Amino acid sequence: MSEEKEDLFEGLQIMSPEELNAVVESDENSEEEGEEKNKVKDTPEGVFTPVSSEEGEGSYENTKNQSKEEGKTATSNERSEEIYKGLIKELVESNIITAAEADKLDELEGSLDTIKELMNKTVQTNFKAAEEQWKENMPAAKKRFLEIEDAFDETDQAIMMAQRLEFFDQVDEEKIKSDTKLQQEIYYDLLKSKNFTDDQAVEAIQDAMAVKNLESKALKAIPELKNQAHAVVTQAKEYKAAKTKQQVDEQNKAFESLITNIDARQSFVDGISLNKISKEKVKQNILNPVYTDKKTGREYNSLMYKQTRNPGEFEMLINYYDTLGLFNLDKEGKFKPDISKLKQVAKTKAINDLDKIIAKEDRNVGRNTSVETSEKTGNILDMLERSMKK
Repeated sequence: MSEEKEDLFEGLQIMSPEELNAVVESDENSEEEGEEKNKVKDTPEGVFTPVSSEEGEGSYENTKNQSKEEGKTATSNERSEEIYKGLIKELVESNIITAAEADKLDELEGSLDTIKELMNKTVQTNFKAAEEQWKENMPAAKKRFLEIEDAFDETDQAIMMAQRLEFFDQVDEEKIKSDTKLQQEIYYDLLKSKNFTDDQAVEAIQDAMAVKNLESKALKAIPELKNQAHAVVTQAKEYKAAKTKQQVDEQNKAFESLITNIDARQSFVDGISLNKISKEKVKQNILNPVYTDKKTGREYNSLMYKQTRNPGEFEMLINYYDTLGLFNLDKEGKFKPDISKLKQVAKTKAINDLDKIIAKEDRNVGRNTSVETSEKTGNILDMLERSMKK
């Protein structure tokens, strides 16, 4: 038995208290490390970072899941772009929409905005094609009218000249030879264009018929009359172009003169001087557009826009301001605004306000009457006005 006990305790070593403490601390550290490893193993994959939330401290967001969501969004966007590109290609191939460069469809952005843009261009292209087809199918005289309409100020002139040109283009030699009355009309037109009187023209026609030369003269007259008609249209176009250019030049000169006069002006109303800032504001009010009409593309400055918004009210205000004297003219035709009525209104209001103030101050004294108060106020204002004039 003694030998067995000795074998049982064989290899044991008595440790000092310091060595024993060191072993205990080492075991505790090992346990903590094990717990941390177990925590990581027990939680879902990913790294957790603390985030602030309504629940307070301790809420977490899985950054790995966030990355996955961002990846899904990117993939979804790419997928959407592919779908749009496929749709664009299908629409072009089906001739539902047109693209100027069909071979470069892959370079277009796959989006709804691209489809809208292509649809808009397609509508415009189809409209122009329909317009051209409409012109081709209309009667020749109407087509001619549309070609020369802009050359004339009056529509009736354009219609008459279009009919005349069309007649000279359509009339043929056989029809002239078979129609004596037509020969007379054609030759008569030629004679009148050469400043023949009615009697002279009739006599020349009778002479031609007597020698059986009317047909020949009518046939020779056609090219000359046709050239005359084209010359009239050309001259009308040139005249209108020159007239339009003159109007534009006059408008530009008037506008430049307006801006120059603003810079040179010392005042618009006597007693109210213009400084550099006020002049600049007036010019900017004229120059800067504040509204653009989407239908016509015309731009309006502030005053023009207000006038178009409410023309009736604008007209009434202008006439009211005229009755006040704001548009008075001198003998030379220059505007001399009279603001005496406005000044009188302001003065009356100022007197009333001063009356109230002075009456309130004198109420405790009780000596001044209302007449004396008004006189005192009037004297003060007169003194101020005389000082301002000086």
